[in-house]
Amino acid sequence: MKSIIILGAGIMQIKAIKTAKDLGLYVIAADRDSEAVGFKHADLKLVIDTKDTKSLVDFALNNKNTYNIKGVFAAADNAITAAAINEALGLIGVSSFSAKSSNNKWLSKQLWLSSSVPTPYAKEVKTLKDAKKAIEKVGLPCMVKAIDSSASRGTQKLESISNLEIALEEAFRYSSAKSALIEEYVEGFEYSAETVIYNSKQYRFGIAKREYDLLPLPIETGHVNPADLDSKTQEEMYKIVYDAALALKIDNAPAKADMIIRKSDSKIMILEMAARLSGGFHSQYTTPLSSGMDPIKFVMQLTLGEEPYIDTYTPKMNKVALCRAIFPKPGYVEKIEGIEEALKIKGINKIFLTIKEGDVIEDYKHCAHRVCYVIASGDSYKEADSAFKLAKNIINFKIRSNNAT
Repeated sequence: MKSIIILGAGIMQIKAIKTAKDLGLYVIAADRDSEAVGFKHADLKLVIDTKDTKSLVDFALNNKNTYNIKGVFAAADNAITAAAINEALGLIGVSSFSAKSSNNKWLSKQLWLSSSVPTPYAKEVKTLKDAKKAIEKVGLPCMVKAIDSSASRGTQKLESISNLEIALEEAFRYSSAKSALIEEYVEGFEYSAETVIYNSKQYRFGIAKREYDLLPLPIETGHVNPADLDSKTQEEMYKIVYDAALALKIDNAPAKADMIIRKSDSKIMILEMAARLSGGFHSQYTTPLSSGMDPIKFVMQLTLGEEPYIDTYTPKMNKVALCRAIFPKPGYVEKIEGIEEALKIKGINKIFLTIKEGDVIEDYKHCAHRVCYVIASGDSYKEADSAFKLAKNIINFKIRSNNAT
């Protein structure tokens, strides 16, 4: 039996683990959390941080023949580890160059700017002095981002120079390189484009509209799949995504892009790219629910050296799916009610919680702080949206304030 290493075993990785099992694979799941919910679906549990590249490469080398390891799947922000395993074992998949270039916002930005890929101007900074100099060129407002983090950790919009030092400290805190990106602020509408580059050809798995309802917090509150875009705009967006992937030398790997359409002139630009599939239940649920395509299965098959099934990348239906987060007020969670009732609503497909009764909800600062996700679908946006709103009204969190005595 062939085996696959899946990097990550949290709620967003369960679908990948189950998909691998459906393909008849022996699943080796790795996660730093010994209680990760995905472990119960795996065959072998590795309590190792997925960013601990050396330990996971050593495991793969020492057990390649024992478990007949034939593939590795980056199920979270761990493409660098996946690439290292690929290269150590001679597997098909993302390369270290592509993984590192996409993970580091400054490296990818330089490659895109030098290749004339449309993207906001930015500059890497390591000191307050550097940041002030960069802002002289970029102007205010601007974006301050951790150079190599995900889930919007260490990211914020800077309106005033007086807040720069605090913004930099936050960015440095989430950056393993202890550096930040000062980026031109672009006002517009954001999208997520899901593609895979396989044998130098782009396979398209849809474009989702990203929602931000907690501004100025840089938290994606949800997405709608597919986005309501005309065919010309989609083609232009996919072309930019392909050019961006080419600049990062991505091949036989995902190329998931965060895009923006500038409000002032409708110019399409790329913000970031990951050499992995999307999180946020996009590739896991809303793409299969809206189109019938299965990007997770596609990527697993290609990394195993198999020809992906045609049905994994062929749209079979034209529905609308969305994933939205619910944001209870911060505090001690006394009671969670209405989940089972909400799941009975027509059009509600899944509800995921990252908290339980007795936990404490912290103040929301980035995407990793989201605690409740609702996935809904229907024949139209109206149907999916209505189902979500019904579920939101039913789900109730009884919260005791942290300041309560």
